[in-house]
Amino acid sequence: MTTLAPRTSVSRLRRIVVGVIVVAFAIAAAGGIVVLVGGELGDTAARVIGTTAVVGAFSVAVLCCAALLGRTLHAVGLVGVVVSILTGIVVIWTIWHEGPYDGAWDVVVKCAGTGITLTAALALACLLLLLADRHRAAVRAGLVCTLALFAIVVAMILYPIWASETIDSEVYPRVLGIAAILAALGAVVVPVLSLLLPETPAASLSHSWVTRIEDEARTRGVTPDEFVSALLAETPPSDTAVGGTDDHT
Repeated sequence: MTTLAPRTSVSRLRRIVVGVIVVAFAIAAAGGIVVLVGGELGDTAARVIGTTAVVGAFSVAVLCCAALLGRTLHAVGLVGVVVSILTGIVVIWTIWHEGPYDGAWDVVVKCAGTGITLTAALALACLLLLLADRHRAAVRAGLVCTLALFAIVVAMILYPIWASETIDSEVYPRVLGIAAILAALGAVVVPVLSLLLPETPAASLSHSWVTRIEDEARTRGVTPDEFVSALLAETPPSDTAVGGTDDHT
């Protein structure tokens, strides 16, 4: 019973995130449609349509990150969800901002650019990290290399946002382009490898045996992990090989 609590909490969190995103995008989409159908296509209409596009784009990013919740490295997915939501809010604020456009505004724009870069990278990384539990060496190596290239590309994009005056305009774009191409190649090759190199089925208990272990543990007032640990500690390896566990039931 208690072993299901974390999984239930994650599932509930995922449903909440998806629900909020769907509602937010539905409201934004409705506003955009109303403006396009009946409103004048002026400055306000452009901002409404821009807001709709931003909400839609960041909704996709949040859903990509939320797909990792409850799985391996789910903390990355949670960070991605938070970064995507915060960046979306900042971008929408810049759309509706009406001055002054001073030094503080430059910082806000740089923060928005940083957030957009991180959101895109985290969304793609979360989709790739769905393959983190694969055991094939080629898939794992490709995943690590691709994520490393993602990190390099992100760093190379963020650097000119905050320190553009120190960049070599001849070499830097070429290096960034090569790293981006390799990262995109890895993002395509790794999922394809995971399909071409299927996992070897791992040995596992049947559902009926899992149920019996949970029932017995509940009867004894312990967790299933504690029950199995105690059972293995009491059973000699030679007995296990010939089915000697029957003596300890």
